[in-house]
Amino acid sequence: MCSPDMISFYNRLIIMPLFSRIPFDKKQIENAIAELEKQTSAELRVYIERHLPKNTENLDRALTIFNQLEMHKTVARNAVLIYIAHKDQQCFILGDQGIHQFVGDEFWHKQCQSMISYFKEKQYTIGIVSVIEQIGEELSIHFPIQPDDANELPNEVIIND
Repeated sequence: MCSPDMISFYNRLIIMPLFSRIPFDKKQIENAIAELEKQTSAELRVYIERHLPKNTENLDRALTIFNQLEMHKTVARNAVLIYIAHKDQQCFILGDQGIHQFVGDEFWHKQCQSMISYFKEKQYTIGIVSVIEQIGEELSIHFPIQPDDANELPNEVIIND
């Protein structure tokens, strides 16, 4: 007969992979978002799925999700969406108009390329956390944290598996 510790060990080996199909540490990413929001009044969400829907470009998918999550409703229009289709090694970072006017396409593209390079090495969580840190540094310049800052969007990472 197996001890309770052995049963727990086997359950982790057998059951956990069934529920961890997307290889990201959700809690670690959410902690990085919380840290970003200590530096800046900007809001950031992360949306991860396995594949882009068929016949959809990553920009179109990111815009759809941005609107579904009502990210355009922040007071300062300073929300950022990190969209990832990890099996396709695709990402798109979309900043609302308040942010985009300061950083532009080149900054977002550079962050996506950085993430993809981590993903190719199977360092998924590190790639996202690193980019969140880079985005936080840049946004703290243009949108420093305010004494009356309110968290307008949830920090929860959305995994659509």
